[in-house]
Amino acid sequence: MNKPKATDLRKPAKLIELINGRNVFIWGARHDGYAARLSLTRHGILPTGYIDSSPSLAGSSAFGLSITDPINFFSKESWERSFILVASGFFADEIVERCEEEGWQRDKDLAVYGELRRFNYQVEVAGMCNLRCISCPRGNWPRHRKPGFMAAEVYSRLIDKILLDDPWTGIITLYNWGEPLLNPALPEIIRITRNNGLLSAVSSNLAMEKDFEDVVQAGPDWFRISNSGWGENYECTHTGARWDVFHSNCHKLSEYKQRHHPDMIVEFFFHIYSHNRNDFPKIQSFCDKLGFTLRYRHAALAPLDNIALVVDGGQITDAAAKTRKLQFLHVEEVMDIARAERNRPCFYMNHLWIDWDLSVAHCMEWYDPALKLLDKDFLSVTLDEIEAARIGSDHCRKCMEKGIHRAYCVYGNEKLIATKSSIPVQKEDLSHDYC
Repeated sequence: MNKPKATDLRKPAKLIELINGRNVFIWGARHDGYAARLSLTRHGILPTGYIDSSPSLAGSSAFGLSITDPINFFSKESWERSFILVASGFFADEIVERCEEEGWQRDKDLAVYGELRRFNYQVEVAGMCNLRCISCPRGNWPRHRKPGFMAAEVYSRLIDKILLDDPWTGIITLYNWGEPLLNPALPEIIRITRNNGLLSAVSSNLAMEKDFEDVVQAGPDWFRISNSGWGENYECTHTGARWDVFHSNCHKLSEYKQRHHPDMIVEFFFHIYSHNRNDFPKIQSFCDKLGFTLRYRHAALAPLDNIALVVDGGQITDAAAKTRKLQFLHVEEVMDIARAERNRPCFYMNHLWIDWDLSVAHCMEWYDPALKLLDKDFLSVTLDEIEAARIGSDHCRKCMEKGIHRAYCVYGNEKLIATKSSIPVQKEDLSHDYC
């Protein structure tokens, strides 16, 4: 059998031929991994399980598939009987190298999910937020895009185009810098996603006095909650939020999940700052009681526009400066690491941020509205045009030359959290009930 090129694998028949009856394991049990599972299933390929190195996922499962750590996987499996689909965003290149060291050959015994689908789609269904967090451009950047909501009818047309142009799409992310629960059409948007055989991902600050039971009833597959501490520590960085409202809404989400959608994955995303590190045992106990998956990372300074200002010695806002003072992993340390790996791929090259008005943003992590990729809206542009604009972008070239494109990969590196002992108390030390 001739070895297919990576681009050939975008044809489902080619990937099925390559797998040749072997068990399929997806490396990456998060956003991309969930998308990979559904898109494989839609094309008649049933995955056997997940591989993931995150300690927080050890021994657990997702969508009925067990999650195995790499050491256990390689001790039991071989390339003769197992095929690996790498579905990790930040670390796909590292994972491929690890697999090759263990005897798996690229485009023979393994493939990269990011090379099957053209893009990972971030659809900003709500172009506004109820908070002004100091680490987010909603609270620390002076210029913003026009606010508004995406209508369900517009979203339906957008999904039709995505599935026509990009058949390996498995998940639609219904947020970026906005708060999706503000959009009254969100339940219908989730139903449209589900009815088209796609997973939907929602991220919320859960910091509003608004009931959201209808959103859970609609059936989102993945629901992330953003958190930055317990009590006053939470309010310090989630600017404008009240702890009692957030705490109550977490309980409501757990209740709605059990009542309407038990299979929904709820990810409680804890941002590690200097002032909130000792809150971790309370957060862990809280998540255990409510049935949430706890994930964590060093708190980042967003957007990349701010990182660039720090790198270039520019003037940042007071809110961004306050974030800098509270960070446990500082921008300077991040950029030392990022510059050292500037030649590694840009995770964001194959991500599209489509705003509520169908405009296509230049990058999902750069924010200023003056930065544009194309003047056309998403429904009137081809994916080839988008790819060409990205490849030929002078902005992207400068970003990668400075290593800025790797900054958030460093913030999200859980190995670095262990190295720095960023979380002082681990799960096995917990003994209190903080519910």
